[in-house]
Amino acid sequence: MASTPPPSPASPPPPPPAPARRRNGAGTAALVVGVVSLVLAVLVIFAILAIPLGVIAAVLGGIGMSRASRGEADNRGHAITGLITGLLSIVVAIAIGITFIGLITEHQSDLRKFGTCMNDSDNDTDRAACFRRLGDQLDEN
Repeated sequence: MASTPPPSPASPPPPPPAPARRRNGAGTAALVVGVVSLVLAVLVIFAILAIPLGVIAAVLGGIGMSRASRGEADNRGHAITGLITGLLSIVVAIAIGITFIGLITEHQSDLRKFGTCMNDSDNDTDRAACFRRLGDQLDEN
């Protein structure tokens, strides 16, 4: 009699596929760059830097939202916030820039007089008087 081999134990099922790695970098970067650009936008001296950073944040926010829509990322909120803060920083920087340019243009002669006064000053007392005069001239207008 031929003996039949004992049945082999069932092979284990294949392991489940590894979960897809989330691609949250663009959304997170949009949030960080957007917040930084918004902070820089309100600082008059750095407002010019806010515009390119705002554009970068908006682009990264769009990429992050696209990835979230396709299911590749799970930080849609970060991407949306980055997009909004990026666009807002552009608007704020432009508004502050226009206001600042208008202020300089309107008070150009006062500022010129102030510069001449400061150049002619020999001590701190004279310089303080220049500042007071400039303040008085700006208050009049």
